[in-house]
This record gives sequence, structure tokens and C-alpha cells, in this order.
Amino acid sequence: MAVLVVVVCLFATLVGRLWYLQGVEARTPVVTQLANIGERTIYIPAPRGEIFDRDGVLLAGNHIEQVVTVEPGAELAHPAIVNELSALLGEPAARVSTAIESTQYSPYQPVPVAEGVDEQVVLSIDENRSLLPGVQVQAEPVRYYPDATEMANIVGYVYRITAAEYGAYKAEQCGKGIPCYQPTSLIGQAGAEATFENYLRGTPGKEVVEVDSRGDVLGTLAYTPPVPGDNIILSLSLADQESAIRSLQYGIKLARYGPNSTDTVSGQKFRAPGASMVVEDPRNGEILALATYPDYNPDYFIQPGGITTAEWDFYNNPANGYPMIDRAISTPYQSGSTWKLITATADLDYGLRGPYEYYDDTGSFTVGTQTFEDNADSGYGEVDLQEAITVSSDSYFYSLGYQFWQIWADEASHPEELQDIASQYGLGHYSGVDLPGESPGIVPSQQVFTREHQQYPKAYPNPYFGPGQEVQEAIGEGQDEVTPLQLADAYATFSNGGTLYVPQIALAVERPGTGGKPNGKIIRYFPPKVKDNVDMPGAASRAVMLAGFEGVTTDTGLGTAAGAFANFPLGEYPVAGKTGTAQVDGYCATESGCPPGDLPWPAYKQDTSVFASFAPADDPRFTVVGVFEQSGYGADVAAPAVEQEYMALFGLDHTHKTAATTTTAATGTATTGTAATGTATTGTATTGTATTGTATTGTATTRTATSGTATTGAAG
Repeated sequence: MAVLVVVVCLFATLVGRLWYLQGVEARTPVVTQLANIGERTIYIPAPRGEIFDRDGVLLAGNHIEQVVTVEPGAELAHPAIVNELSALLGEPAARVSTAIESTQYSPYQPVPVAEGVDEQVVLSIDENRSLLPGVQVQAEPVRYYPDATEMANIVGYVYRITAAEYGAYKAEQCGKGIPCYQPTSLIGQAGAEATFENYLRGTPGKEVVEVDSRGDVLGTLAYTPPVPGDNIILSLSLADQESAIRSLQYGIKLARYGPNSTDTVSGQKFRAPGASMVVEDPRNGEILALATYPDYNPDYFIQPGGITTAEWDFYNNPANGYPMIDRAISTPYQSGSTWKLITATADLDYGLRGPYEYYDDTGSFTVGTQTFEDNADSGYGEVDLQEAITVSSDSYFYSLGYQFWQIWADEASHPEELQDIASQYGLGHYSGVDLPGESPGIVPSQQVFTREHQQYPKAYPNPYFGPGQEVQEAIGEGQDEVTPLQLADAYATFSNGGTLYVPQIALAVERPGTGGKPNGKIIRYFPPKVKDNVDMPGAASRAVMLAGFEGVTTDTGLGTAAGAFANFPLGEYPVAGKTGTAQVDGYCATESGCPPGDLPWPAYKQDTSVFASFAPADDPRFTVVGVFEQSGYGADVAAPAVEQEYMALFGLDHTHKTAATTTTAATGTATTGTAATGTATTGTATTGTATTGTATTGTATTRTATSGTATTGAAG
């Protein structure tokens, strides 16, 4: 019924315009002198398909609005209408004039000046037609986003097709003699709107009209109505997305105002400029939430006249954190100790050290003249693999990294075993998620080092794969860069026993529905896709790893996230996970004379807070990863924020915390404090197509030297 209403409204609009042109303008002396009658073809945009979440909640739809339009040329013939409309609409005359003069629309179609006007405006225009020649009010379908900012990075937005896009697509046909696009067409520019454009766009209608020598319409010769686009059903849940956003906001407040809000390295408050959270179903790769902070409002792109320059500048100002970048898929970070999943798997797969074999953690590890310190500056003594994961022993994993390098150096084939396992987990590759702008991240290898040396010989004078690189790589502090989505994929893969799925954001395509509701007539399903299979350790060895990850949240004496989960019902919903604290820059206390790689304040970037997890640990339904830029220890910010998300996912009786907060330092000591409230920054956008490329916020690509400098490791 809704589709029928849209089509009827479109037809009524055409009839109304023809009445105006023939019944009013035809009575003027100018157009009674008909000559050189010809034909013109007008293509009518199709109502766009709608986008729903997995529960049938509308995320992107069309509703009928009263739209004020002006006939082409009316402003030139009657300049006074600009001021009249300005007063009537309450808009500046300059903005009204700009909208009327927009080249975005066909010279044979009325130009929209205002959308969603109220009944009083409609009546005023009707009562003052003599003062507003060429001005009409038409009922038209308009794109809208009910939960605009919450789903912006996933749903995306539509905007006028660019010249480059039109050049690429202008020959594409949606029907016999009906091109899919015109120079004025709206097209998906980001998110699902862009990915599923071919389904959503529908088929334009076609009207052939008779015109005189001035181009005035005399009548309709042929008419083909537009065909609405198909609907898309996403895998995401709006409820899960909203809870993930609240969890991000909680973590941001905790980083900036909580009990551990001062960076002990620089002495400055944590900036916490951005963050992201991924919720994935490890059983099939379906993405349930993909939250990013800060976010943007797609409605600014679909307002009459498009997004303003000021709005676009806001979104592209570094001080505002680039809200249009989806940090969950586009920003690669060093992963810190969450990388130990990779090192532990490789260790057991290649038999470097048995799961029950003890290693003496003295608090540091030395290679030649270089010493690598544990973050805690103190050793844990004799630890096996389970305890090394639980307490996040850097030295245990440093030593494994050195063993992997020795194998590489000693064998003629130079096997890169640690890198191979990382690749199997999907790191260093595009995940295949159906969203534009994804980063593949990077897994450092001899090939990477050689390429860097060839491209930037001064910055990378050593082309060889040295032991320092592999030692730091083993704890996630090398040149490794992973996106939050890739990290979630890796932990989901371990939790399900070794199957790496392509992360999935869409479940199905269906026929157009009615009343903003799904149709239910599915025309295509998107089944789960297996991307790879990890060579998992044997059952007993994997059980040791799992026990280590569970100890992170349950071992009150040693677990790095035990404080964050102190009030969580782990007996009913066991959570396995790993904290990570990734050093981005070295800090230099002076403004000059800093060693290579060290930066003074404010150029210095603080540590990245990370927590990767899955639950229930014994039968996983959720994988949750939180990454917070310049926020400190993973135990202090990311882990408490993820705990909040699990509370929502399991439907536990709570509200997101805003005051008393329990966090855990690297030593596992619980600290209670108060988080201040704050407001998420919501911005606006641009006068063109948004760039959704890879961001490099919060990442470092520094390489370990082989001098005698002590290097601090990654905290849990």
C-alpha cells in the first residue's frame, strides 16, 4: 500500500505540474505563439528500497513529505519570489536563492526548496499564489534515517552522484531505454546505502512530454511509472548497536574523568579522542553491532541543497576527531597484548614450548645488547602458558618471539611461522565485510621490511628481519596493525574452534514492503561464508589457552580484567578475554633533543586501551572487542566498557554505569573511583562525497632498533 501511495503521489505531482504549465502559463500571450514543437524525456527517480535491522526495525526509509518547489526560470521571471519565500519559510534569502539556482536538477523539473513544511506553510502558499508564481507544494517521497547517528557508519547515506560516478555508470540500463542514473540522481555514498546500491535504487520511471520552442510542456506523450527498489535486511540489531554506543560513551568518560584518567608517562589527562566496539556472532560471522565514536548525522546530506560547507568542514576538522571515519573497520591499531592469542597459537602449533612447560619471568628479556622490559617492571617468576596469558607476562612471549626469529634465521627457507598463524586468523588481509573503506591492516614480515626499505631507505635503513622486530611482534608492539573488526574476527575464530568467517552485515534482500515494515518475501539470502581455517592446537592445548583467557576475568589475584568483571555474574555467563595496552609513541620530556621515535607533549600520543573477548566462554554466542584511543591500560578502560556491553547483551538488570566504577590496573588491583558524565560530540558533514578511506589515528609504525635501549612492553 505504501509503495502504491508513493507512485500515486509521484503521478499526482506530474499532473499538478502539467496543470500549472498548461492551465496557467498557456494563457499568457508568449506561449500562445506555438512553434517548433518537440519532445523531451524526463526520468523520474524510483522510491528507494528500505533498510531494516535483523528485528525488522526501520533504519533507512522513505516518507511522504510536503515539499515546496519552484518551477525552472521562475526566479528570473519573478525575482520577488525569493524574498517572499524567505519570509514564508523562515530561511535566509541567500539560502533560498541558492536552492532555486541549484544545477542538481533537470531543467524540466521543479526544484525543491524546503521539505517537511507544516500545514500553515501549505495554506499560505495556496492563499498567495499571485505573489508566488511557479511555487508549488508537492507530496514527494523523501529519504530519512530514524536513528541517524547511531547507525550512520553502517547504513551510510545517499547524495547526488558525482561527475566521476556518473561517467562510470551512465551507460548502465535499469530497463529498456531507461538509464539507471542521470546527472542529478541520488546514489549511495557510504555504508549499506553504497554496498547494496544495485538492490536499493529501483528502476526510474520515464515520461515523454511535448514541448514548444521555449521548452514549455504542452502535454504527456508517454509515461512509465518508476519501480521501487528492494529492501535490505541487516544482521545488526539496533538495540545492540545502541548499547554498544552507550558502552563507548561510558569508556570515554572513564578514560577522561575516571580514577585512572592521568597518563603516568606524560603526566597529562588521557585525551580519549575516539573509540570503537564490535559485537560479532562467532558461530556464523554475523555482525550484531559496529559502533564508532565520534559519529556523524547522515540527514545533513539529504537536506534541500545538500550539506553545507560549514557542516562539511566540521566533519573534516582534526579537532573533531574525523567523525565520518568508521574506526571499527578503517582505523588499524597496534593490538598490544591481545596479539598474544596469535603467539600462543603459533607456539603450540609449531611445538616451541609445551603448554605445561614453565618459563622463568624475571621482568625483562635481553637480545644481544637490547633489553625488553615487562610493562609492570617486575617478573612473575615461574609461569606456564595458562598463567602467562592470565597475568599477561611479556617476557614469556618475548622469549617465544626470539625463538621464532631463530627458526627464521637458521632455516634456509626462512619460515615466518608467527606471521603465518596471524594470516590464518585473518590479520593483514581485508576481512571481506560488505562495507566500503576497510583497511587490511599489516602483519610485519621480511617482505614488508624489504618493501619499506626500498620505498623509504632513510626511514628504514635496515632491510632485514631482525630479532628485535620479532620479539616485539610477539606481544603486539611491533609494526602489526589490526582493525577492531579484524581483532574480533580472530577471537571469534579461536572461540568457535578455528573457523574464520567473512564478517557479515546483511542477511537478505526482500521485495518492497508496506508502512515502513519488512515485506517478508525474500528474493536472496546471504549465507555465512568461511574465509579460512586456523590450524588450531590439539584439544588439550587449546583448553590451556582457554583457561588462560578465562583467568583474565576470573582470577581475582592475577587476572588483568578481574576488577572490571568483579560484579559480573561470571558463574552464569563466563567471559574469556585478553586485555591489551599498545604503546603508540615514546615520550620525550623535553621539546628538543628527543631520541628517534620519541615525541614531546602535545605531539605525543598516549597508549591505546584494548580488550578482546568472547562469551559464554564454554559455548560462545558473542565476541566483543573494544578499542579506545589514547586511553591508557586495557584493564582500566576497554575492559570495563566491554563488561557494560555484556550486561546489555545478556539482558541483565542494570543501567549503564555513570558514577562508581571499578577498574583494574596492570597488577590486578581493584581501584574504585567516579567517572564524570560527558556528552558525545555529534557533527555534520560535507559538500561532496565523503572519503571513507583508511585512517591512521592512534597507530605507530616504528621499528625496534638493536641498540642497548630498554624497551617497555605491552601491559595487559
